[in-house]
Amino acid sequence: MPDSTLATISATEASALWNVSPYVTRWMLWQHFAKGVDIDAKEDGRMSWGKKLQPLIIEQTAQDMRFEAIPNNEDVYHRRGLLGCTRDATIICPDRGPGALETKCVFDYRTWMTDWDGGKSVPRHYEIQLQQQMLVGDGEAKSYSWGVIAAWVAGDVYYFEREPIFELWDKLSDEARVFFKSLEAGDEPDPFGAPIEIEWLTKLLPTLRGKVTDLSGDARASEWATVATAYVEAKEQENAGKRVAEPLRAKLLGLAKDSEEVWLPGAIRVRIGGNEKSKRLSVFIPEVSRSPNYIMAG
Repeated sequence: MPDSTLATISATEASALWNVSPYVTRWMLWQHFAKGVDIDAKEDGRMSWGKKLQPLIIEQTAQDMRFEAIPNNEDVYHRRGLLGCTRDATIICPDRGPGALETKCVFDYRTWMTDWDGGKSVPRHYEIQLQQQMLVGDGEAKSYSWGVIAAWVAGDVYYFEREPIFELWDKLSDEARVFFKSLEAGDEPDPFGAPIEIEWLTKLLPTLRGKVTDLSGDARASEWATVATAYVEAKEQENAGKRVAEPLRAKLLGLAKDSEEVWLPGAIRVRIGGNEKSKRLSVFIPEVSRSPNYIMAG
């Protein structure tokens, strides 16, 4: 749960500072804090079931690990400096004192095998989330020295105990300070170019007809020419390359921002069409043998 006062970065938002969240990028987070844009995902069936299962997972975790668990039924938000968190529960161990408990629900084995490597690792954004919860601690004077991620996987529960990573704690605090300074200065970060940004690029950066971003003479833009070429190739093999094309499309839309056209090295042209509801991307690469030269994507 985010901080309604916008005074702190929540534990669920923190991974966006490094663009490792699958849900929010740093650019989206900046839009939220600077302009009040609602970037929260709409609750779907899995999110709803996750909330319903959370009390049962907390209860089972306390039984299996033999410690006291105090559920955060009121969704109390704790703050420390520029960071904050809403823990699922506080756990109490006689030897280690209070700790943070974060519960997760994995509803299919494909996600368990790909995102969690079959239980061998925890997704980075969840690791960052728990570490921030431990850092925030009681929100007053004491951080927590331990924490647990409890993952419910199709009926089984797996536990991942964690100790503090102090270097990460320092980086979280430092990056939060940098982020809030950028808000004060009005220094908006560039879009990261992730597919999750496409909706917000369309809503927040409507295309300005006639605006051209000329990077044709910029040697550093050669990598963008490579992205544009890869996008054309992926779209030509739509069935096989759809999963490749969409991230490339997001990168090019992020590069264009509100421009109608971007000129890249090698006389490559990226053109943006569409309307305030949907952006359409066209890439033109001259002197190529394949046809057509224009690749359209809605």
